[in-house]
Amino acid sequence: MKNFLPACLALTLFLSSCGSDDDGATLSHEIGVWELDGYQFINFPAGFESLEELPLGLSDLSFGNTFYEDYLLTLDKNGEFIREIGVAGPDIDDAGTWVLEDDVLILDSDDVGESEWNVEINEDDDLWLSFETQNAFIPDIYFDTVSQTYLDYLDTLTDDQIDSVSNVLLQDVLFDLVFIFERQ
Repeated sequence: MKNFLPACLALTLFLSSCGSDDDGATLSHEIGVWELDGYQFINFPAGFESLEELPLGLSDLSFGNTFYEDYLLTLDKNGEFIREIGVAGPDIDDAGTWVLEDDVLILDSDDVGESEWNVEINEDDDLWLSFETQNAFIPDIYFDTVSQTYLDYLDTLTDDQIDSVSNVLLQDVLFDLVFIFERQ
């Protein structure tokens, strides 16, 4: 009888701690408010290694001649997100739902539809999200041979002449653009 009473008490405490509002789900690390701190290029093909992991600030990269002044992404526990992007002119505000499937964050925007982001880093106070994109860059081999004399020569050219020279040197490459977010 002495052992029965403590066992019943322990069972009662255990059952009362398992409330009906406990769905067993754990909160995801992504939940919270994230502020864009900068960008980074990764996964370049051979010949463009000098650009790999190049850190860029918010003002170092434009999207259609638009620079982000600030960028907040809020992911809440109910699977909804709010995105607030400060730019010159009217800010860009967006909302919708989000889900994390393996290492892919899917944002389904009420305004622009679905976008998928690869999760590169998801730990502590860092959330690095990337997507594949394409742009034209000068291969590394040319940087070894470019002299100050050549750079001075380029300064004497018209815009059309520079475009023709650039088109010879530039190559379209695929790479991943990483958005580096920090927890707020």
